[in-house]
Amino acid sequence: MSDMSDRRNQSLARRLIPIFLAWKTVLLLVATFSPGPGYDTSALILLNSSTNRHAELQSPSLVDRITLNTFRWDAFYFVKSAQRGHVYEQEWAFSWAYSYVLNTAAQYLSGDPEPSLRHHIWAGIVISNVCHLISVLVLFRLLNVALGRNQNGRIPFIASLLHVMSPAGLFLCSPYTEALFSAFNFTGMLHYALARTTATSNRTWTIQQDAYMLSSGVLFASATLVRGNGLLSGLIYLCDVASFLPRIMTMQLSGHEVRRLVVTCVAGIFVAIGFISPQFLAYKEYCVTDSSSATARPWCDRNIPSIYTWVQSTYWNVGFLRYWTLPNLPLFLIAAPMLWLLFKSSVTVLRNHSQPSLELHVPQTARPAYLTATDSGSCVLPQLAVPQFVLAIGATTSFHVQIINRLSSGYPIWYLVVAGWIAVERKAGNRGKNEMLSQWVVRTMIMYSIIQGVLFASFLPPA
Repeated sequence: MSDMSDRRNQSLARRLIPIFLAWKTVLLLVATFSPGPGYDTSALILLNSSTNRHAELQSPSLVDRITLNTFRWDAFYFVKSAQRGHVYEQEWAFSWAYSYVLNTAAQYLSGDPEPSLRHHIWAGIVISNVCHLISVLVLFRLLNVALGRNQNGRIPFIASLLHVMSPAGLFLCSPYTEALFSAFNFTGMLHYALARTTATSNRTWTIQQDAYMLSSGVLFASATLVRGNGLLSGLIYLCDVASFLPRIMTMQLSGHEVRRLVVTCVAGIFVAIGFISPQFLAYKEYCVTDSSSATARPWCDRNIPSIYTWVQSTYWNVGFLRYWTLPNLPLFLIAAPMLWLLFKSSVTVLRNHSQPSLELHVPQTARPAYLTATDSGSCVLPQLAVPQFVLAIGATTSFHVQIINRLSSGYPIWYLVVAGWIAVERKAGNRGKNEMLSQWVVRTMIMYSIIQGVLFASFLPPA
């Protein structure tokens, strides 16, 4: 039975690849034939030093169009930082680790220790597309593990298709961090799930589970190096530690539980190190100097001297409720559908955790008789919803809300819940509230990805 299930899952995973390639082709064609450089010609100036650059733009090659139209917005910072290192203070808001990876990949692709700007752009394009494919396949495996053996792979397959068509769209094709973050974050969750689900069938905590838990910490740390919001994945370990508190207070922990608790804490420390490391490098550069203290940056004297929070606050006005202004209302409206999905899916999973069977928001009174365990989303690891829930709160209150449409690409629970709606209604064969809702979600995702792709490639907001 297990071999048959494995073969079915392998067949479903293989089906994801041509769908992924077809969707990527659509997005890159959208980017290629999007009009003009938009209001900002920085990319064109950096790529073409000729004074006749605008005339040459009228008949560029296909490769030149893709290069130019994916070199937009934050890609400037990532690519330039990769090419010549972090020079300006505000560039520390953009992953030092990603810039290092990008430069290494560009050197490999070009065979030159000092690659050109174009090589860096194409290295970013390759990294994003390869990592997105990896994260699609890892998500499929993750959800198969999280839902348990008593399911037929339908929901993981649909969820992985949703990740292919993520609202992040062209950001997952360009020199951006979202795809690399998703690959690390999903793989970290997979290793965590393997550690926990093995424990459910084995009363003792094994060396293999230690290895999975520690490797999940390393992977979450890598995700945090790529994007600061990777730190939220550490909340998964915090939930585990909190579950031990009653037994800790009564001193009833067994030897295996003590070891598991220690390993979980060490994994959490890895995540913290992933967040602190670039802050430490910046502190050494800006704060540990031989010059007088009068030249030190203001953030150096703070109780927690974080360059990341300083740069976000000073240069991008990020802070609690700072984005709550009338001119930003359209951006909140753009982000509202995704925020709603993140909150609803998180609350659904967390709220139903105490119920015997965690069905994906299919009410007990309305659940059809034919809805068997193979079609339900019985997630055995609801703590995976916690980082997503906190991210949605942060996006609503504290940072540029519109970027939630791309940040959400690295969190699995909302894919799982929407896939559950789709699977249930397809099994039912009738038109109900959940079917209309799932169709609305999928159509909106596809439309938004294409429209956003045109705007992104034309250097127009939102980004």
